[in-house]
Amino acid sequence: MLKGSKLKILFVFGCFLMHFSSAQVNFAFPIDTPLSFSGTFGELRSNHYHSGLDFKTEGKEGRSVKAAADGWVSRIKMSAVGFGNVIYLDHPSAHTTVYAHLHHFHPELMMYLDSA
Repeated sequence: MLKGSKLKILFVFGCFLMHFSSAQVNFAFPIDTPLSFSGTFGELRSNHYHSGLDFKTEGKEGRSVKAAADGWVSRIKMSAVGFGNVIYLDHPSAHTTVYAHLHHFHPELMMYLDSA
């Protein structure tokens, strides 16, 4: 599912118009590494524009990922293509952060998903 040794975390904001709203949200960096990008929003790829921000993880897979801001899980998806393992968090500000290309989910979450 992952190419190379970079965990990619994708942030997609639910609505571009929310960027221009008066709601102010302080998002925290979700991983414990220096801020460094391996992919940027709007970057031209071979057949599409990249829809988020991918962060470098110093070549380590499986790092812990924290919520960028308070919110609730609105969607969880597992796939062999596209975003792969992904969690969507909705925030009170009406933003959505998307954590994609995850190496794995927390074991308790995996037990729940396997039983569903």
